[in-house]
Amino acid sequence: MEDVGRWRRLCLAASTGSHAAVRSLFTELRTVDEHGSVEDRKAALDELVRAAPRIWLDLDRYARSPHGVTGAHPTDDSDPLHLVLASFDRDGRIRQAAVERLARRSGRYVASALALRTDDWVPAVRERAVTALLGHVAPDEAAAAVRLLARLDRRRRAAGVLESYRAALSVPERRRTVRRLAAESDPHARRFGVELALELGEYVRGDLARTALHDRDQVCRTLCAARLLELDPDQAGRLMWARSAAVRELAVAALPDDVPSARLVGPLADRSRMVRAQARWKLYKRGEPPVDVYRRQLRRCGRATQPRLVAGLAAGLGECGDSSDLPMLQVLAADTTWAPVARRAAVRALGRLAQPPERVAVLAPLVGDVSPSVARETLDVLAAAECATPQALAAGLARPETPVWKAALRAARTLAHWDRLEFVLRAAADPRPPVAERARAESRRWTHARWPGGAADPAQLRLIGGLLRQASLPEPDRAGVEWVLRSAARVSRLP
Repeated sequence: MEDVGRWRRLCLAASTGSHAAVRSLFTELRTVDEHGSVEDRKAALDELVRAAPRIWLDLDRYARSPHGVTGAHPTDDSDPLHLVLASFDRDGRIRQAAVERLARRSGRYVASALALRTDDWVPAVRERAVTALLGHVAPDEAAAAVRLLARLDRRRRAAGVLESYRAALSVPERRRTVRRLAAESDPHARRFGVELALELGEYVRGDLARTALHDRDQVCRTLCAARLLELDPDQAGRLMWARSAAVRELAVAALPDDVPSARLVGPLADRSRMVRAQARWKLYKRGEPPVDVYRRQLRRCGRATQPRLVAGLAAGLGECGDSSDLPMLQVLAADTTWAPVARRAAVRALGRLAQPPERVAVLAPLVGDVSPSVARETLDVLAAAECATPQALAAGLARPETPVWKAALRAARTLAHWDRLEFVLRAAADPRPPVAERARAESRRWTHARWPGGAADPAQLRLIGGLLRQASLPEPDRAGVEWVLRSAARVSRLP
């Protein structure tokens, strides 16, 4: 067990892509191959097979470097680990001999090593590896091979190998292998298996529904949902409850064009923007303005309505409404009896619909809202619209909630150049250490921002100079700000 833990730690470190960790793993593998016990060599190979596929690619790359070591020529009775390491060798003759001997064996390590050599730079090695790999299609071997082939498929030398392997698995005798691939934990192998299973008709409708609703991989959920709806469009109602937004979007698209508006209320208020857009398209196609549905449904909402439904309706109204909807959204955003999730959605909708001149007047009062999440959302919306004012940001910075004052400092990046520096220096003198520290980091970011040039207001420059003396910036940061101030003063012809 101690050996297993050691190899697991080595493989885990190498999976990060660190060159030093890959070198350490390669060195340890060579050492155990030459001097290790049978048990230790087996433990090393087992962990290598279980490790992330990129480790095989990184080991192969390292072995080709000048640091790679040319090993002994493999023989028919060579240890499996020795054959794998020989397949990495810089000498093409050794790699070819390793491929020929691996071809006569079976197991996941064989499939991984052969799959890697299908990208070999020597044609003879590459051709033998492809031919041998197509004969290794057992469930475990296919899982190991596809994990690597999927990552090599875009390389010029390995182009087409994955399709050839797919063809080898497309015969009825390989159904068990395909089902195993569709249940793999590796996302590349899993998607390959699901696509092939769908192509071969391996899924019944119940399997398709379960995968579309509950599979852990987004691509697999979408593939199975699309096939299920192709076979049975009536399943759309069931799939509209899926966790995946992509599946819900497909389900809405599969609804009949004459679906009643009442049935579209849920999709119109979905938490996903693309599902809402798909539901609106259903109404647009038959000439019904979705904005009328949003307005009508929002007016019907009460305090007992599900907050998520209210939030979705407000978000949708912000996507297709106009300035006439501002009063209703303002009431929703400002009324503290509504749930914060609904009020945040109303704030975002206000940011979309309010015209630039009135956006600050509509949103700025909400920076002082009793709900920190609403205040933070307001600051983010002001920043996204690039209409934040120093006064609104100062109100956000003064709040005690960490997410709110952080949002104020982020939003300060959208201020005019000198206003931003003035705000940041005021924040750097804040008595709260976390606020001051974050503000000092923002001042450092400001010094790297592009100076717009031109004359600056002399009074503001003098004010900034005084704030700089109170801000307690680190010496390098203070020097950087002073240099910009001196440059601005020269341009502005200050005494």
